[in-house]
Amino acid sequence: MESLRSTVFPLLFISWGVITVVLVVLLSYRATLLSEHDQTFNDAATQDQFQQEMTLIARKSRLTGEIIVLSVMSGVLLLTCVGFSI
Repeated sequence: MESLRSTVFPLLFISWGVITVVLVVLLSYRATLLSEHDQTFNDAATQDQFQQEMTLIARKSRLTGEIIVLSVMSGVLLLTCVGFSI
């Protein structure tokens, strides 16, 4: 039991760390998309800008699902790590 715990515990922490880093990167990327969206929204409306806005909205929508999944995975792994340490 002790050898299993000594192998699983570091793997849980490493996987939690990797998933959390990916989550933070995705959140940062989405924030930059939103700031780009605000900049193009304030400019004069042309067909190219409208197409760019629609592309940014589509990217943001795709990222939302991935961010939710990674958030849940990160939370579950964190709770599992806390449970193992108790």
